[in-house]
Amino acid sequence: MTVINRTIYASIRKIESPTLRGAADMLARLVLENWFYLLFVLFLLRFPYIIADLTDTEVMPRRPTGDSAFWQSEMARALTLSCLAMSYNLLFGFSGIISFGHALFFGAGGYVTFILMFQYDTSLQEKTLAAVVFVGLVLAVLRRLSWRGLVVYLVIGVGLVLVLLPRDGTISFYQAAAVAVLVSITLSLASGFVTLRLRGIYFAMFTLALAEMFWVLAKSGTLRDISGAEDGLGFSDVLPEVLNPTRTADGSRLEMYRWTVLFFVIVFLAIRRYLNSPAGRVIQAVRENEERARTIGYNTLLYKLLTMGFAGVIATLSGLLFVVWATDKRVHPEALSLKYTVDPLLNTLIGGIGTLTGPVVATLGLNLGEVYLRNETFMLDTQIFGVLAVWQLAALIVAAILLAAIRPTLQTVAERAIRRYRPETPFEPGTPDYQRIMLAFSTAGFVVLTIIGLIIGSGMQRDLQDEVYHISDLWELFLGALFVIVVMALPHGIVGTWNRYWAARRVRRLEQALHSEKKSAV
Repeated sequence: MTVINRTIYASIRKIESPTLRGAADMLARLVLENWFYLLFVLFLLRFPYIIADLTDTEVMPRRPTGDSAFWQSEMARALTLSCLAMSYNLLFGFSGIISFGHALFFGAGGYVTFILMFQYDTSLQEKTLAAVVFVGLVLAVLRRLSWRGLVVYLVIGVGLVLVLLPRDGTISFYQAAAVAVLVSITLSLASGFVTLRLRGIYFAMFTLALAEMFWVLAKSGTLRDISGAEDGLGFSDVLPEVLNPTRTADGSRLEMYRWTVLFFVIVFLAIRRYLNSPAGRVIQAVRENEERARTIGYNTLLYKLLTMGFAGVIATLSGLLFVVWATDKRVHPEALSLKYTVDPLLNTLIGGIGTLTGPVVATLGLNLGEVYLRNETFMLDTQIFGVLAVWQLAALIVAAILLAAIRPTLQTVAERAIRRYRPETPFEPGTPDYQRIMLAFSTAGFVVLTIIGLIIGSGMQRDLQDEVYHISDLWELFLGALFVIVVMALPHGIVGTWNRYWAARRVRRLEQALHSEKKSAV
């Protein structure tokens, strides 16, 4: 890339016109800094055609069958879950807000939209107008809102109510979705104003209790006429045909897939722009040291509320898009369950906390991998890529986990042994000799643990060699093992570790270049 950069900028410097040179420089910087994202978006847009070519199927079949149509749905669902993971990473990774109730906003997208479409009544407009006016007056009385602010609030509030809640007795899907977004903002601001004054585990437990309360209500038989209880809320009759991805012959699924890719791109760019804005810089400062940010003069509660509202809107729209892609066209109470809080949390940890692409990499990899492998079976002696058997790979993984667990003890033993038997050897942390000796001890420990694991595994393999295992039954075990491995071996996540590696490599190159310049000057 360095050679390419030099070649491009050398060509730009030859442009005589300052205006054209500035525009070319801006365009080159934009492309060179975002070339990977551009290639990835291009891959997503071509994904249905790539699958069709590989599997000899049609992109737009007459019936919703075939590998291309199937993987369009699966990729779309994975992209919506990636948006959910990015919204959670915005809270947890960039803001330091540990929330266990993020599923509340994810499930609210589908439930609020379709409950409103089924249960809409013209009196709702009048009730909402009265509530808007009442809240405005309460804020004015409490002196938290000036008279000018009250007028602006009433104009905006009344205008939104008149536009989104019509008097003709019917509400469109788009109006209901907009109301769901406003409900999400209101809910996030209200809950955040109450709970953000709490810290640590108290805040996390409060958000968990809030989300679980709505999950219990959604599946309760008492509200069956409204939420559908455990059977879910069907919406196939009210979903606009243009948004129904079930039909494939007329290109509806492909068109909906492209809209999903566009939504994913917009969410990614919006989060990146927010983090690079002054508000984003402040919220990252709050993550590092909230007391310092407050001392400087920033209203940390305001910035936290802003971030919670933004993340809640993304989660709500992601949840709505996710249920639109549902095969049975029903909103199930599972959308409000703890699963859609824990999964984004794990994907954030595995991908990399505080990285833009980490949650996306983990979510796409794990979800698409599960779909691809769900029907596969294996035995302990099944060869993986013709290199290792399953039981041998398991022995290596267990050895690596144990080595990571005993590394501090191994380091202490190595230091004591060197100082006792070779006291003349320079042995200070950070020196090349220290790193070489630690690497030797770690390698020896890994070899010993691997040999022990292979001996134990060979005995187990003989006893269980005829057993057949389904990957779908062991997927949760695989996720747990992957999480343990990443936490121990890659504490900064996959993308976080990669970013740190490249940053350290870039620093070493700069240091070498400076050293070479000093030598040539001498």
